Amino acid sequence: MCPTRTRLERHVYDLCVGLGYHCESTHQIRRITGETRAHFFDWLDLELASVIEAVDADFRNVLSPGRSEPFDNGTCVLDRGSDIRFFHEFRAEVTPGPLTQTDIDSQLGEVRAKFSHLAERWRTMVASDAHVLYVHHDAFDEADADDLRRLRATLAGQRPGHRFDILWLRRTPPPARAAGSLPDSIMWDTVSLLPDRWQGDDDAWDRALAPRLARRRQAGEPLARRG
Repeated sequence: MCPTRTRLERHVYDLCVGLGYHCESTHQIRRITGETRAHFFDWLDLELASVIEAVDADFRNVLSPGRSEPFDNGTCVLDRGSDIRFFHEFRAEVTPGPLTQTDIDSQLGEVRAKFSHLAERWRTMVASDAHVLYVHHDAFDEADADDLRRLRATLAGQRPGHRFDILWLRRTPPPARAAGSLPDSIMWDTVSLLPDRWQGDDDAWDRALAPRLARRRQAGEPLARRG
């Protein structure tokens, strides 16, 4: 039997911030929290390794000039520097039709400016006194306990005193030994796949996420900087 999936009592979190895997997590976090202010990894398609590398590089590896190209028959843009797939930020000039390299090159500056702004918002968040719940939706059950510990170490290394916990959401429970080896600041739960609905299973997300949130910060309220 797996250890309990809820290692922490209900906490007061100022922010709930998604760390991928794809659009399902962004939709569900916004639906449950009512918060629509964007964070860096919202609406992106990426593995946990890309999250860890981007945070560790202070986002400097994302959207470097000359590293982005059409992917998946032009349905999205692959950034070779970060292995992040962008499905929503670039548009095909000829529609209907696939994205081209010309489309990407002509729009890259505008997209880079957007993500530079989101990176600065992230830095403001980790420098503040906000208590953050980070949510990684492991949509294909690819990560293991070591990956989650690396994520925690990377997030903790951003700024001394940054207060956060991690919720690791899988399709199926992790192996008992892996779940039992997690530190108390990493919780896990499951959200089942709902076929033919990219938004995911509302009931499963409500059960997994909503009880862990008792948010005190109102939408739009500025964060207080530590010190």
